[in-house]
Amino acid sequence: MKKNIWMILFFVLLAVNIAVIIIAVSFFNQSYEQTSGEAPPEEPQELEFILTNSTVETLINDNIPYDEFTVNINTEGITVDIEQKVLGFSINSSISGEPVVSGSNIIIHLTDLNLAGLPLSEDALYTALRKLVDLPDGIAMSETERALVIDMSLFEQYFGVELQADKIDYENNAWYFSVNNTF
Repeated sequence: MKKNIWMILFFVLLAVNIAVIIIAVSFFNQSYEQTSGEAPPEEPQELEFILTNSTVETLINDNIPYDEFTVNINTEGITVDIEQKVLGFSINSSISGEPVVSGSNIIIHLTDLNLAGLPLSEDALYTALRKLVDLPDGIAMSETERALVIDMSLFEQYFGVELQADKIDYENNAWYFSVNNTF
């Protein structure tokens, strides 16, 4: 029996040694990918938000430094009141319209024009406004339709971020914007 005990102990010890060798070989035989030490480039993230008509109106009136323009936004659309001096006389004009997003522009399709209360046709008023009103860079009156075109880069100039209007739902008091940025 003594021989059987020693033989059993021998095989147990042999099995333990084989297990230790297998564990040691697998531990030292692992391979890893070498990295360059640089973090992977971050994907730009887009921050989306919704502003109300009154918030957009306040942002525009407070940040665009043109005292002769006053913007009013409500569920009816946008009205821009313009006061300019021509030959020493103050001329009050206004344009109203419905804003939409078109690519990187906001286009206000003009529905109501007023040039100092003159009883002229809409086309004649639009032509007169195009010639008389000195608009800031980034804002233009279209040559093909009665519309005011606002380049979104104008907002970047004043707000310091790359702002994109995604959708304008002024009738429901919501303007959808996104800001492209890396965080």
